Amino acid sequence: MFGYFFARMAQVALREIAAGNADPFYQGKLQTARFYFAKLFPETATLMRTARAGSQSLMDSDAALA
Repeated sequence: MFGYFFARMAQVALREIAAGNADPFYQGKLQTARFYFAKLFPETATLMRTARAGSQSLMDSDAALA
C-alpha cells in the first residue's frame, strides 16, 4: 500500500517539475520516493514471508525455555 502512495507522490512531483515548478518540495518528494524504493520496499517481501509463517514454531517451544 505504501508503495502505491510513494509511486503516486513521485508521479505528481515529476509532473510538476516537468511543468517548470522549481519548488524544492517536489524534489524532496522524489528523493523520499527513491529512498523508499531503494531501501525499504525490498524488505517488504521478506517481512511478508515472516508474517505469513505464523507463530507455530514459537508456540511449540517448551515453556521452560521461555
